[in-house]
Amino acid sequence: MKSKFIFFGALVVLPSFVFGQKDSTIVLEETLVRGFETNQSNLKTAASVLKISTRQIEQFGNTNLTYAINSQAGVRMEERSPGSYRLAIRGSSLRSPFGVRNVKVYLNGIPISDANGITYFNQIDMNALQSIEILKGPSGSIFGAGIGGVLNLQTKAASAGQTASAGVHVGSYGIVNSRIGYQFGSAKNNTTINFSQNTSDGYRANSALKRAGLTLHSDFFLKPNHTLSVFSYLAQTNYQTPGGLTLAQMQANRKAARLATATLPSAEAQKAAIDQKIAYLALSDLVFFKNNWSLQSTLTFNTGHLQNPFITNFEDRKEHSLGARSVLKKNFEETGINLVFGFEGMQTNSSFDVFDNNAGQKGKLQGYDDVKSFQGSLFGQIEKTLFSDLIFTAGLSFNAQKSQVDHLVAGKELVKLNYAAKVPVAPRIAILKPLGNHFSAYASYSFGFSSPTVQEITSTLQYAQDVDLLPEKGNNTEFGIKYSDKKLSFDVAVFSLEVQDGLVRFTNFTGNEYFKNLGNLVQQGLETQFRYQIVNQNTEKFIQDASVSASLTLNDFTYKKYELSPTVNYNDKNLPGVAKQNLFISASLVQKSGVYLNLAINYLSKMPLKDDNTVYADAAWMSQLRLGYKKDFRKLAAKVYVGAENLFNQAYSFGYDFNAFGNRFYNPAPLRNYNGGVELSFKF
Repeated sequence: MKSKFIFFGALVVLPSFVFGQKDSTIVLEETLVRGFETNQSNLKTAASVLKISTRQIEQFGNTNLTYAINSQAGVRMEERSPGSYRLAIRGSSLRSPFGVRNVKVYLNGIPISDANGITYFNQIDMNALQSIEILKGPSGSIFGAGIGGVLNLQTKAASAGQTASAGVHVGSYGIVNSRIGYQFGSAKNNTTINFSQNTSDGYRANSALKRAGLTLHSDFFLKPNHTLSVFSYLAQTNYQTPGGLTLAQMQANRKAARLATATLPSAEAQKAAIDQKIAYLALSDLVFFKNNWSLQSTLTFNTGHLQNPFITNFEDRKEHSLGARSVLKKNFEETGINLVFGFEGMQTNSSFDVFDNNAGQKGKLQGYDDVKSFQGSLFGQIEKTLFSDLIFTAGLSFNAQKSQVDHLVAGKELVKLNYAAKVPVAPRIAILKPLGNHFSAYASYSFGFSSPTVQEITSTLQYAQDVDLLPEKGNNTEFGIKYSDKKLSFDVAVFSLEVQDGLVRFTNFTGNEYFKNLGNLVQQGLETQFRYQIVNQNTEKFIQDASVSASLTLNDFTYKKYELSPTVNYNDKNLPGVAKQNLFISASLVQKSGVYLNLAINYLSKMPLKDDNTVYADAAWMSQLRLGYKKDFRKLAAKVYVGAENLFNQAYSFGYDFNAFGNRFYNPAPLRNYNGGVELSFKF
């Protein structure tokens, strides 16, 4: 297989590259990562961990996180229309028509993925984020379900004193994003409050967006060793869903929404949209005890209401979740042993009521699903420093997942389903070897799983009186090296993930989906991340700061075994929606007077859109440019900028509907478009 060349090539080239470098005499302040609850430098973390800083988040825009996340190797985020996101880590979006599945998401270490297996990523206010940490690959030994990986979002912390800030960002197609914020920092309390409002007319017909969100994060330092944190957000999002187009329809009119057929109305006629309201509250208590013990405990509650008029129906969804996570740590300094123990549990009660859609209004009841879901995990981990500074890590989790479903189709008898996923034990073993002050190399094996989401269960129940869906199970082997000094940093990882009982998504002529365990997958790849600091914060030079970054992802993701019938199989076919090559290059420059320039270019090779690989999306170049001026006065900081998206005026689709019925794969992205904005902050 082609993937073998990736591994053998990497194993031959990487050692010569590593040991051919000269050691620097200056040790750069190391980037600390949460990782597998170890909270140590990235160089000493035996895993593929990426961290996106505040600077990188702000470098790529004020509307969404797509460019910031896509700048990282092995990660792909798509915005098929304003407000509709899909996130994939190492190809994990195969099951996701939209949203975030097969990836666990945490906010300040607190779980925000519910027991239904869904994360509503579009409710997160990017203006409130300080950093994003991405843990790639199966992480079940500490974080439970999810083969793709883990996202840990960190909200901003206030500097000392009081600061008020405001900003407005405007762009083509009616984009107006405004925000205001307040920060307070003292020895007793650290509080940030942000309110943001986003609107857009949309590039395509039936793709307008309205969003408003209020975020609060407050840390109370009760004692030097005791911190109580409160985090909450309120969000309301309404976005229209234009739907997919065929290639001929896209070429005829890129701005069109999904068209009517002989049997089904159009997206515009049915006023297809999603209207969602969410309230989230979390309490976190962190205590450091004597003898290097610590305990962090969190409680979370959220409630949400979603209405989704679709082509064929009108869904009214209500969800209420209650969760907890507790992590106990012990550091034995004299023996070099670190222990982690903990548990995580989440209960979600949901109702999915489905009606006829009468041009955006509820009609006659088609049916409903009342669901009670639970996910739980007990985990433990030991880390030990051995001879020659080798760091050995072993983790293990015991997991449970179950759902109780009352399913009713109008005019038929009620069906009761008790679904208990056969969730396996999830181990992880890793070893890391520091090679001087700046290098390290690691190897790891991890086993992960991803249970069917409630939506996958209930949608499949439409076609069968019972559901026998199994969790996907993945065995991941990975090797990597890391390097960091004052000027240069890079990570290289090669991995092989074998997935059994892969869940495959199907759609019928109406666009409704269902799932089957049909695929055994082999996902192999090479990921490289590179950053070079050309000029490092030198206030005396004409160019005060300059850097260049790049990431390259090479994928060979195939169906090892995928048999639809004795005569039809897709064995050895490439997975739909995964590009074999993904290159991202960015450059940043700051001039002494305050003028700055940010440039980002992303190349995505062609990718299959169907399991049988008969249809491919063309390769595409995506790009972004921003030119601005920023100035700090005594108490006031100001920033003004202009920018452009899609500099090369490429006609691409930013997000595809894989295996779409009727070949409606395409969600066209805007051609070249422009934006600008102003930001102010005042320190009291």
